[in-house]
Amino acid sequence: MSAQGGDGWLQAAMGRLSAQGFALAEGVSCEGQTFAAVAHRSAFELSRFGNAETFLVLAEFDALDRASLRAYSARAFRYAMAHKRSALPPGLFESVQCFAVAIVDALDPAVAEAVRREAPPKHWACFEIPVIYERNSGALIFYEGTPAWGAAYYAGMRKQIRALLG
Repeated sequence: MSAQGGDGWLQAAMGRLSAQGFALAEGVSCEGQTFAAVAHRSAFELSRFGNAETFLVLAEFDALDRASLRAYSARAFRYAMAHKRSALPPGLFESVQCFAVAIVDALDPAVAEAVRREAPPKHWACFEIPVIYERNSGALIFYEGTPAWGAAYYAGMRKQIRALLG
């Protein structure tokens, strides 16, 4: 479904992202998958000690399990790394955070619980955070823990997810 189509949540999310200075692209192809939309913002952030690139990659799924979510999240992260603006490597005054947003009508409760409890993949000076929006309940599902590595950033990222997608 296009961000311009009948999905009110997706339209509202795109509006919030645009209002927050994100550049938006719809129907983006990557590794054989078409993302409904990609939002990207690059800005200096003192808390990140340099340039921070934030990507929200949104894709729709008929069904979602842990393996397909992990594969999608990894694909979205690779897309973000390939399309970041700065030539600097992450960790050298450059960071990347990628929120891989999977949109699904209904989600198996076991998958939701796994996403809430299992730490996302670790990357040097980068964050790969899978997020699920479940249309039937209106719920946003993402990692609720705080790992030791990157602990200073997780509360802010959860707040950002809620503000931009909630």
